[in-house]
Amino acid sequence: MWDGTVLRRVLGTGVAIAALALAGCAEEDAATASGDETPSLLNTGERQVFFGDLHLHTSYSLDAAAAKTNTTPDDAYMYAKGEQIDYLGRMIRRTAPLDFLAVTDHAEYLGNVRSAMAGDIAPPIDEDEWKRLIAHEGGDTMMELFGIAVGGLRGNDTPGLTNPNRTYQAWQDIIASAERHNDPGKFTAFVAFEYSPTYGNAASAGHMHRNVIFRGPTYPAMPFGATDSLHHEALWAYAEDNRANGIDSVMIPHNTNLSGGQAYSFLDTYGQPMSADYAARRRANEPLVEISQIKGTSETRPELSPDDEFADFELLPSDGDLAGGYVRSGLARGMELAEALGVNPFEQGFVGASDYHSGASSTEEDNYPGALGLSDNHANAAWIINDLSPVLGSPLANLSAAGLTGVWAEENTRESLFAAFQRRETFATSGPRMRVRLFAGWGDPSGFANAPDWATQAYRWGVPMGGNLAQPAAGATGPSFLVQAAKDPNSGHLDRIQIIKVWRDGGRSYERIYDVAWSGDRTPGADGRLPAVGNTVDASTATYENTIGAPELFASWTDPDFDASQRAFYYARVIEIPTPRWATYLSVASGIPLTDNTVPWLQERAWTSPVYYTPAGAQS
Repeated sequence: MWDGTVLRRVLGTGVAIAALALAGCAEEDAATASGDETPSLLNTGERQVFFGDLHLHTSYSLDAAAAKTNTTPDDAYMYAKGEQIDYLGRMIRRTAPLDFLAVTDHAEYLGNVRSAMAGDIAPPIDEDEWKRLIAHEGGDTMMELFGIAVGGLRGNDTPGLTNPNRTYQAWQDIIASAERHNDPGKFTAFVAFEYSPTYGNAASAGHMHRNVIFRGPTYPAMPFGATDSLHHEALWAYAEDNRANGIDSVMIPHNTNLSGGQAYSFLDTYGQPMSADYAARRRANEPLVEISQIKGTSETRPELSPDDEFADFELLPSDGDLAGGYVRSGLARGMELAEALGVNPFEQGFVGASDYHSGASSTEEDNYPGALGLSDNHANAAWIINDLSPVLGSPLANLSAAGLTGVWAEENTRESLFAAFQRRETFATSGPRMRVRLFAGWGDPSGFANAPDWATQAYRWGVPMGGNLAQPAAGATGPSFLVQAAKDPNSGHLDRIQIIKVWRDGGRSYERIYDVAWSGDRTPGADGRLPAVGNTVDASTATYENTIGAPELFASWTDPDFDASQRAFYYARVIEIPTPRWATYLSVASGIPLTDNTVPWLQERAWTSPVYYTPAGAQS
C-alpha cells in the first residue's frame, strides 16, 4: 500500500514541494489512486479532462481505400464510443472509450477511390489493369495501386477520381455521420478533413498536411485539398472566408518529422522570406501542432537535443533541415522570427493522435488492430514484426501504437472543447490516458499548492498550459510552475515529471531539461541526472509490474535561471515506467520473435502545451 508520503526536494533554487513517491505499489492501489476515487491533489478546478483523437481515416480516404480498409465514418465513431466493429473480418473494440473524435479523411479524391474500387464509378485507368490492381491482398500490387490512389496528395487531377459530385456526396456522408453520433455532454463528434499536400517522391519527406477541425454546427459546402492548391496560404484563405460566414475552424499541422524540414521553414510556400502578414495568419489559423502519432514522434531527436536523455523516442528517419522538422526546435525558430517580424508564427499547443487508416482509433498498446488495412493486417504478423513498412520505410514494430489528445474544458461539447483548442489548453500523450496539468505564474504558490482546491486557485493565480505569462512585477524572481500528473489506470506508473525550457539569448536558442518530481528515493548524480527508474518488463510474456514508479506526481518549481529580457517557453513532459510495446504483445500472441533491433518496451509519455513568455516591450 502506498502511504502518500510527501517528499520535499530542493533542485537548485527550484523547489519540488510535493512529489508522491513510492517504493512499490500494488496494481489495485494504483488504479484507485488515478481512477474515480482520487486524492485531493487531483482537484480539477473549473474544468475537466477529456480524451480523444483528432486524426483518423476511414475507407473514404484514398490510401485507406487502396489498402482495402472497410470501415465507414459511422464505424469510426462507434469504435471510439466503445462499441464493437468489423475490421477486415475481425471484430474489434476499444478497452476504454474516447470522449471525442474527429474523422479526418483526406480531402483529395474524397470517397472516389472507394467508389471506384466498389465499381460504382468508372475506373481511372484501363479496366483490366484496374481489376488486377484492386484484386491485391497486400504486398507489391497494393503499392502499385497506392501509386495511383495517392496522386491527389501531389495535386494530380486524375480523371475519374477528381469527381466533385462524388466528393460532395462523401462530404455530406461524413457530416451526417458526425451529427448522428454527436451527443453533447457524453460524446463529441467533430466534422473535419485532412488537407494533404505532399512534395517530392520520397515517402519520408515533403509531408505538409493539416487536419481541419470545424466548430460546427454549420460547415462549408466542400472540403479543400491539395488538388485545389498545394499552398497552405490558400487553405488559410478558405478558412478565413468560411470564418467570415460564421464557419469557424482550427488547422493542426502534423508529421512535422516527415516534412523534410519544411514544417518550420523561414520561407512561405512560394519560396519567399516569411512576412509579418504570413506569420500573423499562420498563428491565427494554426494554434496547435500534433507531436505524436503512429508515424512517430515529432518532439525532438538526439541530433537536435544531445543533452536530452529522452530525445530518442519512437523516431523515423528524417530528411532535410532537421531543425525545421521537429516541434521543439520549430517553436524556438518561432521566437527567432518574432524578433524580426514582431509576431511569432509558431506559438502552438500540443495534441497527439492516431492517424490510423483503419477507422479504429486504437491508442492502446495491448489492443492494436492494425492501422492501414491489408498493409499491416494481423494475419501477416511475421511481416509486421520483421519487415520494413512500405509506407514508412521503417519497421512498424519500432513505433508505439498511437498518440492521444487530452483537453481541459468545462464540458464535453463541441463548443467547450473547441474553445480549449483555441486557447491551447491541451496536452498530448503517446497513447495512455495520463491526467496532466500545468500552471505558471509569478510569486510563491506554496500557500495554495497543497490545498484541496489548488487548481481553482491556480486559474486565478496564473495561466494554464497554452497560455502567455503576464509581465512580472518589478523585482520578481523567475516564474513558478505547478504541475500534476496521474497515471492511466490501465497503464504503467509514473517515472518523473520534467520541465523543458527553451529560450533566446544573444540571437541564439538554448534548451534545458529540469527533473522536478520523481518516484522513489533516487538522487541526481554528480552530472545532475536522475538514475533510471528501473524496468519490470518481461518480454517473453508481454507483462510488467507496477512495483516501481508512482501513481501520481505533483510539484511546484521556480525557474532558477530566469532572465526577464529573454523570450522563453516552458512545457512539462511526464514519463512512465517501461511497459511492453504493441509489437511485443503481437509477438507473444503469434509466436513470431521480435527482430534484434526492436526494443520490446517503451516509456510512454505526455507533453503539455507550452506556456510562453515575451519580454516587456517585445511583440509576440
